[in-house]
Amino acid sequence: MPKLFGRTYSLEIVPRGSTEKIVVAGLRVTFEITKSVLSHPNLCKLVIYNPNETTLAALQKKFTRITFNAGYEGLTGLLFKGEIRNAYQGKTSTDRTITLYAADGERDWQNSRFNKTYSENVNTKQIITDVIESFKGLTQGLIEGLPDKKDKVMGETLSGSSKDIMDRFAKEYDFNWSIQNEQITISKTDEPLSNTQAILITPTTGMIGSPTVTEIGADVTSLLNPKLLPDRLFKIESVNGDVQLGNLYFREIKRTTAEGIYKIQEVTFKGDSWDGDWLATIKGRSLNVRPS
Repeated sequence: MPKLFGRTYSLEIVPRGSTEKIVVAGLRVTFEITKSVLSHPNLCKLVIYNPNETTLAALQKKFTRITFNAGYEGLTGLLFKGEIRNAYQGKTSTDRTITLYAADGERDWQNSRFNKTYSENVNTKQIITDVIESFKGLTQGLIEGLPDKKDKVMGETLSGSSKDIMDRFAKEYDFNWSIQNEQITISKTDEPLSNTQAILITPTTGMIGSPTVTEIGADVTSLLNPKLLPDRLFKIESVNGDVQLGNLYFREIKRTTAEGIYKIQEVTFKGDSWDGDWLATIKGRSLNVRPS
Protein backbone atom coordinates (compact mmCIF):
# COMPACT_ATOMS: atom_id res chain seq x y z
CA MET A 1 0.00 0.00 0.00
CA PRO A 2 1.44 3.42 -0.92
CA LYS A 3 2.16 6.01 1.74
CA LEU A 4 -0.91 8.14 2.27
CA PHE A 5 -0.32 11.83 1.76
CA GLY A 6 -1.79 14.67 -0.28
CA ARG A 7 -5.60 14.60 0.00
CA THR A 8 -7.26 14.74 -3.39
CA TYR A 9 -10.84 14.85 -4.66
CA SER A 10 -12.84 15.66 -7.76
CA LEU A 11 -16.55 16.35 -8.13
CA GLU A 12 -18.37 16.09 -11.46
CA ILE A 13 -21.82 17.61 -11.82
CA VAL A 14 -24.20 16.86 -14.69
CA PRO A 15 -27.59 18.67 -14.52
CA ARG A 16 -30.64 16.64 -15.49
CA GLY A 17 -31.20 16.69 -19.24
CA SER A 18 -27.65 17.89 -19.95
CA THR A 19 -24.51 16.13 -21.11
CA GLU A 20 -22.13 18.92 -20.09
CA LYS A 21 -20.04 18.33 -16.98
CA ILE A 22 -19.15 20.90 -14.37
CA VAL A 23 -15.98 19.90 -12.52
CA VAL A 24 -15.31 21.14 -8.99
CA ALA A 25 -11.75 20.84 -7.69
CA GLY A 26 -9.68 22.99 -5.37
CA LEU A 27 -12.61 24.36 -3.37
CA ARG A 28 -13.08 23.21 0.19
CA VAL A 29 -15.56 20.34 0.50
CA THR A 30 -16.74 18.23 3.42
CA PHE A 31 -18.57 14.95 2.98
CA GLU A 32 -20.16 11.96 4.68
CA ILE A 33 -20.99 8.98 2.46
CA THR A 34 -22.48 5.72 3.69
CA LYS A 35 -22.44 2.62 1.49
CA SER A 36 -23.68 -0.82 2.52
CA VAL A 37 -24.76 -4.26 1.30
CA LEU A 38 -28.37 -3.44 2.19
CA SER A 39 -30.92 -2.84 -0.54
CA HIS A 40 -31.80 0.76 0.36
CA PRO A 41 -29.92 3.50 -1.53
CA ASN A 42 -26.46 4.61 -0.45
CA LEU A 43 -26.49 8.20 0.81
CA CYS A 44 -24.19 11.18 0.47
CA LYS A 45 -24.04 14.54 2.27
CA LEU A 46 -21.65 16.97 0.61
CA VAL A 47 -20.92 20.60 1.51
CA ILE A 48 -19.18 22.85 -1.03
CA TYR A 49 -17.63 26.13 0.08
CA ASN A 50 -17.81 29.22 -2.14
CA PRO A 51 -19.05 27.66 -5.40
CA ASN A 52 -19.49 29.98 -8.36
CA GLU A 53 -22.89 30.97 -9.75
CA THR A 54 -22.84 28.36 -12.54
CA THR A 55 -22.19 25.57 -10.04
CA LEU A 56 -24.85 26.89 -7.66
CA ALA A 57 -27.47 26.97 -10.41
CA ALA A 58 -26.69 23.40 -11.51
CA LEU A 59 -26.75 21.98 -7.98
CA GLN A 60 -30.19 23.38 -7.22
CA LYS A 61 -31.84 21.35 -9.97
CA LYS A 62 -33.41 18.17 -8.62
CA PHE A 63 -31.98 14.92 -9.96
CA THR A 64 -28.74 16.55 -10.99
CA ARG A 65 -26.19 13.73 -11.10
CA ILE A 66 -22.97 13.94 -9.11
CA THR A 67 -19.86 11.76 -9.22
CA PHE A 68 -17.41 12.11 -6.35
CA ASN A 69 -13.89 10.70 -6.26
CA ALA A 70 -11.53 11.08 -3.33
CA GLY A 71 -8.45 9.66 -1.67
CA TYR A 72 -4.76 10.41 -1.56
CA GLU A 73 -2.21 11.05 -4.27
CA GLY A 74 -1.72 7.69 -5.97
CA LEU A 75 -4.80 6.18 -4.31
CA THR A 76 -7.97 7.91 -5.50
CA GLY A 77 -11.23 6.20 -6.39
CA LEU A 78 -14.97 6.54 -6.83
CA LEU A 79 -16.78 7.03 -3.52
CA PHE A 80 -20.24 8.02 -4.74
CA LYS A 81 -22.39 8.30 -7.84
CA GLY A 82 -26.02 9.33 -7.67
CA GLU A 83 -28.66 12.06 -7.92
CA ILE A 84 -29.30 15.08 -5.73
CA ARG A 85 -32.37 14.85 -3.50
CA ASN A 86 -32.12 18.29 -1.89
CA ALA A 87 -29.76 21.27 -1.83
CA TYR A 88 -29.58 24.09 0.71
CA GLN A 89 -27.60 27.31 0.57
CA GLY A 90 -25.98 28.62 3.73
CA LYS A 91 -23.42 31.12 4.95
CA THR A 92 -20.72 31.16 7.59
CA SER A 93 -18.92 34.25 8.81
CA THR A 94 -16.57 34.06 5.83
CA ASP A 95 -17.98 31.56 3.32
CA ARG A 96 -21.02 30.84 1.21
CA THR A 97 -21.91 27.15 1.20
CA ILE A 98 -24.28 24.74 -0.48
CA THR A 99 -25.18 21.46 1.20
CA LEU A 100 -26.20 18.55 -1.02
CA TYR A 101 -28.10 15.42 -0.06
CA ALA A 102 -27.88 12.73 -2.72
CA ALA A 103 -28.87 9.07 -3.10
CA ASP A 104 -27.63 6.29 -5.36
CA GLY A 105 -30.37 4.95 -7.65
CA GLU A 106 -33.20 6.16 -5.42
CA ARG A 107 -35.69 7.03 -8.18
CA ASP A 108 -35.47 3.54 -9.65
CA TRP A 109 -35.49 1.94 -6.20
CA GLN A 110 -38.68 3.82 -5.31
CA ASN A 111 -40.57 3.64 -8.60
CA SER A 112 -39.63 0.46 -10.49
CA ARG A 113 -42.41 -2.09 -10.95
CA PHE A 114 -42.40 -5.68 -12.16
CA ASN A 115 -45.22 -7.76 -13.62
CA LYS A 116 -44.69 -11.10 -15.29
CA THR A 117 -46.40 -14.51 -15.32
CA TYR A 118 -44.25 -17.63 -15.40
CA SER A 119 -46.03 -20.61 -16.95
CA GLU A 120 -43.45 -23.20 -15.97
CA ASN A 121 -40.63 -23.73 -13.52
CA VAL A 122 -37.96 -21.18 -14.32
CA ASN A 123 -34.33 -20.93 -13.26
CA THR A 124 -34.02 -18.57 -10.29
CA LYS A 125 -31.18 -16.68 -11.95
CA GLN A 126 -33.44 -15.91 -14.92
CA ILE A 127 -36.24 -14.58 -12.70
CA ILE A 128 -33.88 -12.31 -10.80
CA THR A 129 -32.32 -11.12 -14.05
CA ASP A 130 -35.81 -10.24 -15.30
CA VAL A 131 -36.50 -8.23 -12.14
CA ILE A 132 -33.16 -6.42 -12.40
CA GLU A 133 -34.05 -5.34 -15.93
CA SER A 134 -37.14 -3.59 -14.57
CA PHE A 135 -34.86 -1.01 -12.90
CA LYS A 136 -34.61 0.97 -16.13
CA GLY A 137 -32.15 3.59 -14.91
CA LEU A 138 -29.75 1.07 -13.39
CA THR A 139 -27.43 -1.49 -14.93
CA GLN A 140 -26.39 -4.97 -13.87
CA GLY A 141 -23.15 -5.06 -11.94
CA LEU A 142 -21.45 -8.04 -10.32
CA ILE A 143 -24.01 -10.82 -9.75
CA GLU A 144 -22.76 -13.77 -7.70
CA GLY A 145 -24.12 -16.42 -5.37
CA LEU A 146 -27.52 -17.01 -6.97
CA PRO A 147 -28.87 -20.59 -6.83
CA ASP A 148 -28.74 -22.45 -10.13
CA LYS A 149 -32.05 -24.26 -9.75
CA LYS A 150 -35.70 -24.07 -10.68
CA ASP A 151 -37.94 -21.86 -8.61
CA LYS A 152 -41.45 -22.73 -7.48
CA VAL A 153 -43.26 -20.00 -9.39
CA MET A 154 -45.02 -22.17 -11.99
CA GLY A 155 -48.30 -20.52 -12.93
CA GLU A 156 -47.57 -17.58 -10.66
CA THR A 157 -47.63 -13.91 -11.52
CA LEU A 158 -44.90 -11.85 -9.90
CA SER A 159 -46.30 -8.38 -9.58
CA GLY A 160 -45.43 -5.37 -7.47
CA SER A 161 -42.55 -3.17 -6.45
CA SER A 162 -39.32 -4.45 -7.98
CA LYS A 163 -37.39 -3.77 -4.77
CA ASP A 164 -39.92 -5.73 -2.70
CA ILE A 165 -39.66 -8.69 -5.05
CA MET A 166 -35.87 -8.55 -4.86
CA ASP A 167 -36.05 -8.40 -1.06
CA ARG A 168 -38.26 -11.49 -1.07
CA PHE A 169 -35.80 -13.50 -3.15
CA ALA A 170 -32.84 -12.21 -1.13
CA LYS A 171 -34.41 -13.48 2.09
CA GLU A 172 -35.41 -16.82 0.59
CA TYR A 173 -32.09 -17.55 -1.10
CA ASP A 174 -29.73 -15.89 1.40
CA PHE A 175 -28.08 -13.17 -0.65
CA ASN A 176 -27.47 -9.43 -0.40
CA TRP A 177 -28.51 -7.09 -3.17
CA SER A 178 -27.63 -3.44 -3.31
CA ILE A 179 -27.17 -0.48 -5.63
CA GLN A 180 -23.54 0.54 -5.98
CA ASN A 181 -22.82 3.53 -8.22
CA GLU A 182 -26.04 2.98 -10.20
CA GLN A 183 -25.35 -0.73 -10.67
CA ILE A 184 -27.15 -3.61 -8.98
CA THR A 185 -24.77 -5.93 -7.13
CA ILE A 186 -25.58 -9.34 -5.63
CA SER A 187 -23.47 -11.50 -3.32
CA LYS A 188 -24.03 -14.31 -0.83
CA THR A 189 -24.79 -13.04 2.67
CA ASP A 190 -21.66 -14.45 4.27
CA GLU A 191 -19.33 -14.38 1.26
CA PRO A 192 -17.52 -11.52 -0.50
CA LEU A 193 -17.51 -10.90 -4.21
CA SER A 194 -14.97 -13.16 -5.88
CA ASN A 195 -11.50 -12.11 -6.96
CA THR A 196 -11.29 -9.40 -4.30
CA GLN A 197 -8.06 -8.99 -2.40
CA ALA A 198 -8.31 -8.23 1.30
CA ILE A 199 -7.24 -4.68 2.21
CA LEU A 200 -4.78 -4.85 5.08
CA ILE A 201 -5.62 -2.57 8.01
CA THR A 202 -2.93 -2.21 10.67
CA PRO A 203 -1.54 0.67 12.74
CA THR A 204 1.13 1.14 10.06
CA THR A 205 -1.30 1.18 7.09
CA GLY A 206 -3.69 3.73 8.55
CA MET A 207 -5.69 2.16 11.40
CA ILE A 208 -7.13 4.78 13.75
CA GLY A 209 -7.50 3.65 17.36
CA SER A 210 -8.34 0.03 18.10
CA PRO A 211 -10.78 -2.28 16.28
CA THR A 212 -13.96 -3.31 18.02
CA VAL A 213 -15.15 -6.92 18.22
CA THR A 214 -18.91 -7.21 17.59
CA GLU A 215 -21.43 -10.04 17.53
CA ILE A 216 -21.05 -10.60 13.80
CA GLY A 217 -17.46 -9.55 13.25
CA ALA A 218 -15.47 -6.39 13.88
CA ASP A 219 -15.58 -2.65 13.27
CA VAL A 220 -12.54 -0.52 12.54
CA THR A 221 -11.64 3.01 11.46
CA SER A 222 -8.79 3.78 9.10
CA LEU A 223 -7.47 6.55 6.91
CA LEU A 224 -9.65 6.93 3.83
CA ASN A 225 -9.11 4.19 1.25
CA PRO A 226 -11.51 4.16 -1.74
CA LYS A 227 -10.97 0.40 -2.15
CA LEU A 228 -12.85 -0.25 1.11
CA LEU A 229 -16.24 -0.96 -0.47
CA PRO A 230 -19.26 -3.12 0.41
CA ASP A 231 -18.96 -6.84 -0.40
CA ARG A 232 -15.16 -6.61 -0.44
CA LEU A 233 -12.67 -7.97 2.09
CA PHE A 234 -10.46 -6.36 4.70
CA LYS A 235 -7.95 -7.91 7.05
CA ILE A 236 -7.22 -6.63 10.55
CA GLU A 237 -3.83 -7.19 12.09
CA SER A 238 -3.81 -5.76 15.59
CA VAL A 239 -2.67 -6.93 18.99
CA ASN A 240 -6.02 -6.38 20.65
CA GLY A 241 -9.61 -5.36 20.18
CA ASP A 242 -12.45 -4.05 22.32
CA VAL A 243 -15.45 -6.33 22.85
CA GLN A 244 -18.64 -4.41 22.17
CA LEU A 245 -22.23 -5.62 22.44
CA GLY A 246 -24.09 -2.35 22.75
CA ASN A 247 -27.16 -2.88 24.95
CA LEU A 248 -27.23 -6.65 24.51
CA TYR A 249 -26.56 -8.89 27.48
CA PHE A 250 -25.99 -12.58 28.15
CA ARG A 251 -24.36 -13.06 24.76
CA GLU A 252 -21.22 -15.10 24.50
CA ILE A 253 -18.40 -13.80 22.36
CA LYS A 254 -15.56 -16.29 22.19
CA ARG A 255 -13.10 -14.00 20.42
CA THR A 256 -10.92 -11.62 22.40
CA THR A 257 -9.09 -10.19 19.40
CA ALA A 258 -10.30 -8.57 16.19
CA GLU A 259 -7.57 -10.06 14.05
CA GLY A 260 -8.97 -11.79 10.98
CA ILE A 261 -10.51 -11.34 7.55
CA TYR A 262 -13.97 -9.79 7.17
CA LYS A 263 -16.54 -8.94 4.55
CA ILE A 264 -17.45 -5.25 4.47
CA GLN A 265 -21.09 -4.81 5.46
CA GLU A 266 -21.02 -1.03 5.62
CA VAL A 267 -18.49 1.74 5.18
CA THR A 268 -18.82 5.42 5.98
CA PHE A 269 -16.40 7.84 4.34
CA LYS A 270 -16.04 11.14 6.13
CA GLY A 271 -13.74 13.97 5.19
CA ASP A 272 -12.80 17.62 4.96
CA SER A 273 -10.51 18.51 2.06
CA TRP A 274 -8.84 21.29 4.05
CA ASP A 275 -8.43 19.83 7.52
CA GLY A 276 -9.77 17.32 10.04
CA ASP A 277 -11.24 13.93 9.16
CA TRP A 278 -10.29 11.94 6.07
CA LEU A 279 -11.48 8.56 7.26
CA ALA A 280 -13.28 5.32 6.50
CA THR A 281 -15.25 3.59 9.26
CA ILE A 282 -15.96 -0.03 8.38
CA LYS A 283 -18.40 -2.59 9.77
CA GLY A 284 -17.17 -6.10 9.04
CA ARG A 285 -18.78 -9.54 9.07
CA SER A 286 -16.82 -12.67 9.87
CA LEU A 287 -16.94 -15.00 6.91
CA ASN A 288 -18.22 -17.91 9.01
CA VAL A 289 -21.16 -16.02 10.57
CA ARG A 290 -24.53 -17.19 9.34
CA PRO A 291 -27.62 -14.93 9.31
CA SER A 292 -29.94 -15.36 12.29
